[in-house]
Amino acid sequence: MKSRLLFTIVVLMTMALSACPSIWNLDGKESKDSPDDLYKLAQDQLKDKKYFQAIESLEKLKSAHPDFKEMPNVYLKIADSFYDEGSYDKAIARYLQFLELYPNNSDVPRAKYQIGMAYFSQIKGTDLDNSVVRSAIQAFKVVTELPEPGEWGKKAEEKISECKKKLAEKEIYKANTYISLGNYKAARLAAQRVLDDYSKLGFDDTAQDLIKKYKDR
Repeated sequence: MKSRLLFTIVVLMTMALSACPSIWNLDGKESKDSPDDLYKLAQDQLKDKKYFQAIESLEKLKSAHPDFKEMPNVYLKIADSFYDEGSYDKAIARYLQFLELYPNNSDVPRAKYQIGMAYFSQIKGTDLDNSVVRSAIQAFKVVTELPEPGEWGKKAEEKISECKKKLAEKEIYKANTYISLGNYKAARLAAQRVLDDYSKLGFDDTAQDLIKKYKDR
């Protein structure tokens, strides 16, 4: 009885394994899990904006085929996927991982620029968090200081200017808010910060007018 039961179990296991090529493959090949196929699958998923599915495919590729010839791009695409999906902190972490692993890669300037963009994308209106803006400025400065930043250096400079404009706008907003509250001294100080820290960005005249108008109040 026991031998018959054992025989039955062996037969059932053999049938199950033979019916599942991903577990038991006699020629040792898994075509659907080949590195090129996984990479293509991820690219197709990215085209369809299926970011989480693409990340899953790329992570699987990383684990199963660490020597894949396109591995630097795999790391970058994972970071880009998090960025495009709006998970900015995760994107920053993955760009940093790419930079640590491939410090001499030709895409280093773009990766560093994207770190700045991950901060920049979190800036919102006059209620913006100054620390986020300053983090963006610092990240973009890193790009401009590279020996050969290429096109990313110019883009980073433009973003630095945009960030400073946002900070200037906030100071003007604060000055007007202080005026509405009758705190003219604080309003003048906010306007003066525009002239001291963010001059020649299009807000000098407004700041000077505020200071002049409320000079004696």
